[in-house]
Amino acid sequence: MNTRLNKYRMLPIPFLGLYAWLLIRTAWVSDDGFITLRSVQNYIHGYGMVYNVGERVQTFTHPMWFLLQSVINFIFLKLPGNPLGGGQAYYLNVCLSIFVSFAAAFFFSFKIASSTRNAILGLTIFSVSKAFLDFSTSGLENPLSHLILVFFIWFLFAGDKDDSSSLFTLALFAGLGALNRLDIILFYAPTLALAFWKSANKPKAAAEIGSGLFPIIAWEIFSIFYYGTPFPNTAFAKIGTGIAATSLFKQGAFYYLRSLQLDPVTLLVILAGIILSFVSNNNYKKTIMAGIVLYLAYILYIGGDFMSGRYFSAPLLAATSLITMTEYKSAKFYALLLGMVLVIGLAPIFVIPERSFTFGAGSNDYRIVMKYNITDERLIYMRSLGLWQNLEGGGKRISYPHGEWIYHSGKTTKVKVVGPLGVAGYRFGPNVHVIDINALADPLMARLPLQDPNSWRIGHFRHMIPDGYIETLESGKNKIADKNIALFYDKLSLAVKGDLWSWERMVTIWNLNIGGYDYLLKEISPETAQ
Repeated sequence: MNTRLNKYRMLPIPFLGLYAWLLIRTAWVSDDGFITLRSVQNYIHGYGMVYNVGERVQTFTHPMWFLLQSVINFIFLKLPGNPLGGGQAYYLNVCLSIFVSFAAAFFFSFKIASSTRNAILGLTIFSVSKAFLDFSTSGLENPLSHLILVFFIWFLFAGDKDDSSSLFTLALFAGLGALNRLDIILFYAPTLALAFWKSANKPKAAAEIGSGLFPIIAWEIFSIFYYGTPFPNTAFAKIGTGIAATSLFKQGAFYYLRSLQLDPVTLLVILAGIILSFVSNNNYKKTIMAGIVLYLAYILYIGGDFMSGRYFSAPLLAATSLITMTEYKSAKFYALLLGMVLVIGLAPIFVIPERSFTFGAGSNDYRIVMKYNITDERLIYMRSLGLWQNLEGGGKRISYPHGEWIYHSGKTTKVKVVGPLGVAGYRFGPNVHVIDINALADPLMARLPLQDPNSWRIGHFRHMIPDGYIETLESGKNKIADKNIALFYDKLSLAVKGDLWSWERMVTIWNLNIGGYDYLLKEISPETAQ
C-alpha cells in the first residue's frame, strides 16, 4: 500500500520536468534586470553597492536578490579563466532564476499540494500562466519572492502557530520576503497579525515577531546609514509625482484589463483562490486570502506596472496554494478543473496575435507596445535578451565593455543621459556616469518635478534636468543655475557622496528624511529651472 502511494506521489515529476523545460525555453532578462546587474558588478569589483561609482544611490528594489547575485558572481569572478566571459552576470542571473523557480515548484508539489493530483493541477497552472512563467525568470526578484512565499505557506500549515518559536520562524520568512521586496510584506502581515492576536503572551509574541523581522529591520538601518534613506531611489522617482490618485487608479484598472486580455487564466485562478478561502473555516487560509487582496488593492493604488503580469505572479502562487491545499473528492470535478485550466490557459495562444508557439522569437514588437501603456516585456526583449537566443548567437549581445569591469579614477567624468536605463547603462561600464530621463538612478532628479505632468507612462515618469546639472556631474563642481536646487544638491551630495562617518553627514541625512530641506524645492518647475 505504501509502495503504491509512493509511486503515485512521484507522478508530479514529469510535470516538474515540463515546467523546467518551459523555464529554460522562455528564460530572459529584462532591461530592468540589468539595472541591478550594473550595481552587482560595481559591488563585486570593490566600488560599492552603487549604480554610479562615487555616488551611493540604491537603484534596486530587491536587496536580498541583489546580495544573492553578488555572492554568486563574486565566486565565479575568482574562478581561473573567467569561464563565462563578459556574459557572466547575465548567465548566472538566468541560471539562478531557473534554479530558484524550480525549487519553489518542487517544494510546492511535495510540501503544499495536499495530493498528487493537486500537485499536478498546481504545476499545470504554473505552466500555462503567462505571468508566472514570464516572471519565473526576467532578472527580477520574483523567483526568490516565490520561494520564500512557498516556505512561509508550508510552515504556516505544517507547524504550530501558537508556539513562540513557530511565530519567530513565520516572521523570519516575512522579514526575508520584505528584504527581497519591501511591498510584499502585505502578503505576510495578516497572518502575523492573527498569530499575534491569538497568542496568550502578547509581549513575548511581539518580541518573536520583532526578532523574526530582523533581516528587513537591519537592512533599513544600514540603508539609512549608507544611502541616506530607508527607501530605494526608484521610490522617489515613482512616488509623489503629483499625478492624481484617480489617474493612477485608472491605470491600475488597465493593468488588470491587459492581463485579462493576454493571460486570463492568471486572474481567474487568483479569483478562485480568494473565493475558496473566503468560504473556508480555516482562519489562516483567510489570512493568506487577505494578503492577496491587500496586494491586489496595492496594485490598483500604485497604477500597476508597465510590465504586463509582473505583479500577479506572487498572488497566483498564493492562490494556487490555497486551491491545491483543498482536497476534491470527485475525480470528475478534478478533471473538470484541470481541463478548464488547460483550455483557458492555452486558448490565448490560438486567438491572440501576440501569443504564439514561438515563445516570442517571431513576434512583432510594435504590435504589443503601448496597449494602455503596458507592454509584454518578455516578447519585446526575447530576441536580444532571451537565453535560447543568446545560446544560439554565441552570447555576444550581453557582454560588458571590453570583457572587463575596471574603474579608472582621476579621469574626467563622462556623463550619458539614456532612455531605458538597464542594458545601456550596463554596457557603458563603470567609467561613465549614467542617468536616465526617468530618474531611476539619479537622487536629485528623482526629487524634482516631472517634465510634463500630463504626459507620462506608468513606471516611466520623466523628471526635469535642471540647467547646469550635467556640467555639475562632469566637473564635480556645483554649476546648477537655480540657487534653491543648487543648495538642495549640496545637502544631498553630502548624504550620497560625503564621508560615511561624518557627523555633519548624519545631521544632513536626518534633515533630508524629515523633510528639512523640502522647502527649497517647493516652487520649482520645469519652466523656472531649465
